[in-house]
Amino acid sequence: MSKRLDGKVALVTGAGNGIGKEIALKLAEEGASVVVNDLGTDVGGEGKSSAAADGTVALITAAGGRAVANYDSIADPEGCVRAVATANDTFGSCDIVVANAGALVTGSLAGIQADDDSWYKLLNLYLGQKFWLSRAAVPGMLERGWGRVVFATSEIARGTQTNPLGAAVLNGGIGMAHDLANTYRDSGVTFNCYAPGAATRTFDLYKDEMDDALRAQGVPEDDFGSFYLPPADRIAPMVTWLCTDAAAGVSGQVFSVKGTEVTRWTHEADGPSLVKQDDPRGIWSLDELDAAVPDALLATDV
Repeated sequence: MSKRLDGKVALVTGAGNGIGKEIALKLAEEGASVVVNDLGTDVGGEGKSSAAADGTVALITAAGGRAVANYDSIADPEGCVRAVATANDTFGSCDIVVANAGALVTGSLAGIQADDDSWYKLLNLYLGQKFWLSRAAVPGMLERGWGRVVFATSEIARGTQTNPLGAAVLNGGIGMAHDLANTYRDSGVTFNCYAPGAATRTFDLYKDEMDDALRAQGVPEDDFGSFYLPPADRIAPMVTWLCTDAAAGVSGQVFSVKGTEVTRWTHEADGPSLVKQDDPRGIWSLDELDAAVPDALLATDV
């Protein structure tokens, strides 16, 4: 059986551990040559090491695949340029970009009280990465008439996790993917997002606290596993599928992936509207809006 990505070249950021590593392995399994990008930081984004990227490369090559390591920071525009150049220089093209890399920027968890340094770190890592990689890689994809760009996002983007800074930058990636998908519709290049739910190094930080909470609730320790997030390798098949020819018509979409469950997030659309019937060119008074907004615009909210 032929491999679906034979002849394609993929760049996966944050591919030394967790979800990125599993995506890189799956893309290679399907025949893609892979640039394994990882700065080698700890879960908080500190430090630097070649070990993580080298480890994934070793696994791919041991299985008969083709891979090369890249250690650049993708929270930096020049780092993104060099990462894409590694694909072009080593394998001749950059056909697939999976912008997966992330880290826990603890200062950003203070919300609107966060310091500026934490905000800029978060912005560059989660949103700058997507812009800079797209700027470097998409022109070549358009010239060849084929490309796949996949951005990682999160439930945080939907504003449900008391993390306004994270919501801003992760929702920004969704907006960027929607816009690029509309701009380059029918070009052969697609843009999609995935929101993973999986056990990663970040999950490991909170595992002991979670175990203590389960224990306090009287949950038997043998049952703890049913409350944990599923393994990271469950994310890779859907992300890889989005990179294949089978997904040529899928662009501008967001998919939540948790274990074997894949859910498509629906786009926001216009809801109810109201018009000042007596004078469409007029100006609403506040008294009129007191009644009109609840009755016409909010009454259908579920």
